[in-house]
Amino acid sequence: MSSTLLQNHHANTTLAAATNVLLRLGVALILLCSANLRAETLTIYHYNPESHSDRNLVLKNTFDRYFQSKYNIELQPVEQRDTFQQLVSQGNPSLFVMSDWHYQQLASSMPKLTPYLRGLNNKQDTFHKLLVGKPQASTQRMTIAVSGAEAYVASILQEMTFTLSPPPQQTRLLTVPKDIDALLAVSFGLADAALATEDSFEKLSQLYRNEYQQLQILGRSKPQKRLVVVGIDNQLSAVKFALDALEEMDQTRDGRLGLNLLGLDEWTRLSTTQRKGGQQ
Repeated sequence: MSSTLLQNHHANTTLAAATNVLLRLGVALILLCSANLRAETLTIYHYNPESHSDRNLVLKNTFDRYFQSKYNIELQPVEQRDTFQQLVSQGNPSLFVMSDWHYQQLASSMPKLTPYLRGLNNKQDTFHKLLVGKPQASTQRMTIAVSGAEAYVASILQEMTFTLSPPPQQTRLLTVPKDIDALLAVSFGLADAALATEDSFEKLSQLYRNEYQQLQILGRSKPQKRLVVVGIDNQLSAVKFALDALEEMDQTRDGRLGLNLLGLDEWTRLSTTQRKGGQQ
């Protein structure tokens, strides 16, 4: 091999080796940056005993589409109450979207929990649950279609004011994905009554007028506070940007879609302390 060819061969070998090193360094840097981004992503956990979890994937995709346009945040729906409470108790910098009913249960044993945002619908921060059924509904053994967790449903029924006399004596729960499904289950004879929000009952009147006209209100709950966004009281600086992102959701299409999936149209900042339970 001539000296010129030998030099060219060495040069090509050196260039290939250098290129290979640069490529490896580039891949390593990309992986390192990706790992850092993942490490810095703030997770917002969501669990709501008032509704069924079958829409969690849609909820996550909708929220993440909103977050990823501007923020390094992700939503993680949680299906099991115990798992959600373990995440809360870990104390990592995170936010938690939960029902006010659930927050009140946790607050006494987790005094560092602080509610920062309250959900609103039509400027209202409360709602009522209705027991809806046909006029001839029997109160002896009543099958009630519900979209929430058993413990939550039991607490609502326990404090409900009934128009029935006597009130339901024995109840069996039929779990369905949404309030509308619960109401339709009564119309189709699958349940004696349904537990649903006022908003859902109104929506039934618009979508299924004939079925709506067959039903009447058999009971009404006390006012229930809407969803809250909760954090740990000494972590505000770490989660403030995520609170700001949530508060701005009603300003974009994707944000409004996410809010609508929660039955809300905006968040409002709470000025109360944890000791007041975020009720103002």
